[in-house]
Amino acid sequence: MRAKGITGTDALFDRAGRAFRLSDYLVPSQSDRYPSAFASFALDGEALQGDLLWRVDLDTGELRSRSFPRLTTVCFTETGTGLTEQSAACTLYPRRIGSPAPIAFTVEDTRLAAARLTSNDRPIETEISATLFVREAYGAVSFGRAGFATARVGRKRVTVADGFVYDDYATGAELALDVGAIGPPLSLTASLFQPTRDLPRRVQGISPFLAVRADWLPSLFEHAGVFLAAHRDRTGSIAELFRGALVERLVTVVEQAPPDSAELVAANHRLAAVLGQRLESDASMAWAGTSGRLLPWRGQRLGWTAALLRGQIDRVATGSATELVLAHDVKLDGRLLSVTWDSDLGKRVRLGAFFLYLSGGTFPAGQDTTGSYGGFLGIAPFITATNLFFAGGLSESFAARQSTAPGVNGRGVAAPGLSLSFDPTDALGLDLRAAYLTAPVNGPTGGNVYGTEVDGGFSWSVRPWLVLGAELDVLWPGSFYAGDRTVYKTILALDVVTP
Repeated sequence: MRAKGITGTDALFDRAGRAFRLSDYLVPSQSDRYPSAFASFALDGEALQGDLLWRVDLDTGELRSRSFPRLTTVCFTETGTGLTEQSAACTLYPRRIGSPAPIAFTVEDTRLAAARLTSNDRPIETEISATLFVREAYGAVSFGRAGFATARVGRKRVTVADGFVYDDYATGAELALDVGAIGPPLSLTASLFQPTRDLPRRVQGISPFLAVRADWLPSLFEHAGVFLAAHRDRTGSIAELFRGALVERLVTVVEQAPPDSAELVAANHRLAAVLGQRLESDASMAWAGTSGRLLPWRGQRLGWTAALLRGQIDRVATGSATELVLAHDVKLDGRLLSVTWDSDLGKRVRLGAFFLYLSGGTFPAGQDTTGSYGGFLGIAPFITATNLFFAGGLSESFAARQSTAPGVNGRGVAAPGLSLSFDPTDALGLDLRAAYLTAPVNGPTGGNVYGTEVDGGFSWSVRPWLVLGAELDVLWPGSFYAGDRTVYKTILALDVVTP
C-alpha cells in the first residue's frame, strides 16, 4: 500500500520550541508506503438437524510495521508557551494535601520511535490482550413453528442503521423472528450488546446498546423497515468521538493568541491536558429511522437510510485526579440521509448515483459552556461511500473500525456522487466512483469544501482460490483544508482463499 493522506489532525509536541507543532494541522502532508497482511479463519458447525448452530471467527486484523510518535512528559509553567519538558523549570502548584507539585502530562512528540508490528493500527500485543483475535464466537438456536425464532448469544458482527450508527463486532444477545415463515412477510429483530470489539473485562465498564428493527419483506432480495436504538455511555467512548473537535478548538486559540500571553499559556495548558489523558463521558443517545432496499423496476435498485439522533452528553472531562471539565449538558440533535440508486445497462454494466448527508456542528467546549451539537453521531460507524475520505474499496476487508464524529472534527458531510461498474468477464471486475464532498458547517479555515474524490478498483479472479486486486483513490482537497496537496492511496492486493 502507498498513501499520501490528510493526517494533519495531530498536534505533536516540539521539544525545541516547547510548544505543539501546528504548522501541519489540517494540511495534507504525510506520505507512507508499506506492505500489510490479513489472515482469517472461521469454523462453523450445527446439530439437532440445523436447529443449533455455532460459529468461531478469528482474524489477525491488518498486520503491518509502523512507527508511533515517541512520548514526552511535559509540565506547566506560567511564562513563555506555558509548557516545558519535566525539569526543575516546572512551576509548582499548591495541592489540597501535601507540598506543592508540578502539573505534568505525557504527550506524543515529533520524534518517531522504532517500528513495531501492529494489528488494526495498534501494537499487536495490545490487540491480542484486548481481543485474542476473536471476532465472532456465538451459538444460535432456532425454535418455534418452522423454526421461525432464532436466539443468538456471544460475540458477533452487529449492524445498526446500515452501519451509520454501528457496524462492528460486539458481545451480547439477539432474538430474530422470521414471521414470514408462519404468516405475513415480516421480520423482527432485537439485540442487546456491549458496543466494543474488545472482550468485556468488568461489569462496571458495561454500557448497554439496545437495537430493535422491523422489516417488510416483499421478496427475497427486498426489504423496507424501521429501527430504534438507544445507548447509555459511561466508558468514555462518546468523549473519544469529540477529542479531535476539542483539539481543533484549542489549536485555533493557540494559533490566534499573542506570544508570551496569558491566553497562550492557558490554551497550551488545556491542549496538553486533552492530549495527555484519557477522556471520560456520561451520555444518553437514541436513534430512530428507516432503511430499505427495493427493486421498483427490472434492473433498478433503490436503497435508503434516514435517521434522527436525540440525546444529551452530561459531561466530557479529563480522567485525572484534578478533573478538567471540557463540556457539560450538551444537547444532541443529528440527522442522516443516504440514498442510492443503480441500474443495469446491459448484462455487465451498472450505473449508479448516491447522496449522503450527515449533519455536523461545532462542539461546545469549556467548563462554563453548555449548548447543543447538531452532528449525527455513531458509536462505531463504518461508511463506504468513498474509499479515501470514508472507508471501503479493497481495504474494506480489513477488520479495523474507527469511531469518529461525522466528517472532519464533527463538521458533517454532504456528498453527491456517481458510480460505474463493468464486468467484462465473470472473473474480471472494474469499478469507478466519484463524489463531491462538502461540510455543512465551515471549518476553522473558513471553507466548507473537503474536495473531489475519484476512486478506481480492479479485481481479477485468476483461480477460484486466487484473486488479484488493485485500487487507486485520489482526493483533490478544497477550501476546508489549509493546504491543497493532492491526497491519494494505491493498494495492490493478493487474496488467497482456502476451503
